[in-house]
Amino acid sequence: PAQMEMYADVESRGGILEPAGIVEVKFRTPQQKELMHRLDPELQQLDAMLESTASAEVGVGTPAQDVEAKIRVREEKLAPLYTQIACEFADLHDRAGRMEAKGVIRKGLEWRRAREFFFFRVRRRLLEQGAVDRLQAADSSLSAEEAKELVAGWMPEEDDKAAVEAHDEAKMERNIEERRVEALKRTLKALYAQLPEGERAGALP
Repeated sequence: PAQMEMYADVESRGGILEPAGIVEVKFRTPQQKELMHRLDPELQQLDAMLESTASAEVGVGTPAQDVEAKIRVREEKLAPLYTQIACEFADLHDRAGRMEAKGVIRKGLEWRRAREFFFFRVRRRLLEQGAVDRLQAADSSLSAEEAKELVAGWMPEEDDKAAVEAHDEAKMERNIEERRVEALKRTLKALYAQLPEGERAGALP
């Protein structure tokens, strides 16, 4: 898993359901109507009128029934618009940008440029992993994550192609050698500190 990276085409979708199917499950008709009454000024006025006429005498042609009929007409008129908006909203939450924001993928890619991207991405990863392995061999106290952070600092370019083209193997080896020397110094100091007082003078050349 530490070596795996996930990518997706910018036009791809992450879910198994079409937007309309997601809306059917997540945003049913009662929820749509509730949202209509919360957002639509005309429905809010009709709701207020219905409340004021609620005490009216019940029967055919009463003011309350007239208002209810107007509410149904308004709901039917708004339904296609709310469904369309809900489908677009559901689709937006299923696209590559959202998957990237949630950490599901590392990046969204254009299919026509995918080969070039992965060519330089793999080359960079191989260079980085080779440097990490040599760095850990030079300084065994470093964890894999610590070594990766150091190597990432030595290859700071965001763009993989730029990083590969700017890579200086000699400079990388100098950095690794510096860490090896530092690790040796720490080891020698630790070993020297463990010697009895009387033996320390004889341990130095």
